[in-house]
Amino acid sequence: MLRKLPAILITLLALTALLVGCGEKGKTQENSADPRKAFAGTTLKVLLKTGYEAEAIKQFVGDFEQATGIKVEYEIYDEPTMRNKFILDSTSQTGAYDVVATQFWYMPEYLRAGWLEPLDSYIAEKSDAAWSSVRHIPQGLLAPYKGSDGKLYALPVSASGGVLIYRKDIFEQYKIPVPQTTEDVLAAAKSLKAAGVNVYPFVGRGDPSSASFGTSAGWAWAYGAKVLDGERVTINTPEMKHAMGDFVQLLRQYGPPNQAVIGWDVMSELFRQGKAAMNFDMSGFPSVYANKEVSSVADKIGVTLLKGPGGKYAQWMYSEGLGISRYSKNKEAAWLFIQWRTSLDVAKKEFEAGVRYDFVDPRVYEVPEYKEKTKSIEFFTSQLPEILASVDATYWPSIPEFEQVAQAFQKEISAAIAGSKTVDQALAIAQNEVEKIITKK
Repeated sequence: MLRKLPAILITLLALTALLVGCGEKGKTQENSADPRKAFAGTTLKVLLKTGYEAEAIKQFVGDFEQATGIKVEYEIYDEPTMRNKFILDSTSQTGAYDVVATQFWYMPEYLRAGWLEPLDSYIAEKSDAAWSSVRHIPQGLLAPYKGSDGKLYALPVSASGGVLIYRKDIFEQYKIPVPQTTEDVLAAAKSLKAAGVNVYPFVGRGDPSSASFGTSAGWAWAYGAKVLDGERVTINTPEMKHAMGDFVQLLRQYGPPNQAVIGWDVMSELFRQGKAAMNFDMSGFPSVYANKEVSSVADKIGVTLLKGPGGKYAQWMYSEGLGISRYSKNKEAAWLFIQWRTSLDVAKKEFEAGVRYDFVDPRVYEVPEYKEKTKSIEFFTSQLPEILASVDATYWPSIPEFEQVAQAFQKEISAAIAGSKTVDQALAIAQNEVEKIITKK
C-alpha cells in the first residue's frame, strides 16, 4: 500500500532540501535539526514475507512516514517468491529494494554471496536513542544474523523457541507431574497410555518434509546431538542415536497411527481438537491453542521448557529479521526504518491491536498494558522471556544447503517413525546422504 504525503508537506520538504544541502537524498543526519527528518523525501522500497511480521508494517507504517518524512513502498509475497525477488535483485545488483525480510535459515546463503549490509557501524554511530532496541535483544536471537566475521547483518523481528504444550486437566486428573526433561515426557506418555486415557499421549511433526526437521533436530540438541559440527557430519553418533531412539519411540508408540506423515498443520488440528495430551513444537503454537475461536482446549493447556541428558534445552527455533540490501542507495534511511520496526513503540502498538504477543525485545513483557492485555494467556506470556532466552541456534545446520540437509535427515527419521527402518539404519543412511551434500557444495 502506498501513502501520499500531503501537498503542503511535499512543498516544505522541497524547500528544506534546497536549504539543507547535500547528502543522502540531499540531506544528512548531521545537518538536520531533527535527525529523524534527515532523509525526508526519500522513498524506501521494502520487501516482505506474508505473516504477522508484515502486518504491523501495513497497519502502522504511517507513523514512521509522519515521523521521518520518508515514504515507504512495500511488497509482500509468500516466502519462495520473496526470496527469488531478493536473489534476482542482488545478482543483478540493481538495488530495487532497500530493506529485505529474511528467515534466519537463509542467512548463510545471503552472507556467502555478500548481499546484505553489515549493521555494526550503523548501530555504533547512527542509532536512534528512542527506537533502537538491539542492545536489549538476547544474544541467542542475534546470533543467527551474524556472519563469520562477527558482524551483525540483520535484526530479528520475530523468534520462537521450543516448548512442550500439555493438557493441564489431563495431567491433574491422572496426577502426572509436569515434564521438565525429555525423559519425563516419555514417562508421562507411558503413564497416560497405561491409564487408558482416551487421547493420544503425544503428537508432533513426523512427516519427511524439511518443515519437520526443526522438531527432530531441536529434540536432539537436548541430548547434545546435532546434524553438523561445522562442516563435519555428526549424525551417526551415540548422542544422536540416544536422541532419535527416544524421539522415534515417543512418536511411534504414543502418537497417532499415521504419525510418520503428520506435519505441523495436522498436528495443530489434532491438539486443538483435544485429541492429544502433549505436543512439542515452536513457541508460536500456545497462543493458537489458547484461542477459543479455533481451539476446544483453550483453557486447559500449560507450557514448559524441556532439557535433555545433554543438559541443553530442546529447541524449535524460528526467526525472521530485517536487513539492508548491499545495493541499496538509501542505507541510512533503511537503517532508520529497521530501528522503528523493531522499536518498543511499535511493539506496544502490535499487542494493543492484537497483532501478536511474542516479541524479541524482553522489555515488552514488563509493560503494564501488555500484562493487562495478555491476562487470559498469562500462563504462556509470563514464560516468554525465559523461552526466548533459552534459544540456541548452535544446533542448526547454518550452511546455504541447509534445506537439502534437513530433507535428507528428516526423510530417514520419518521412515524410522513409520517402522520401515530401525533408528540405527536411518541414521547410517542419513549420515551418508548428508556427507554427499557437504562434499558437493
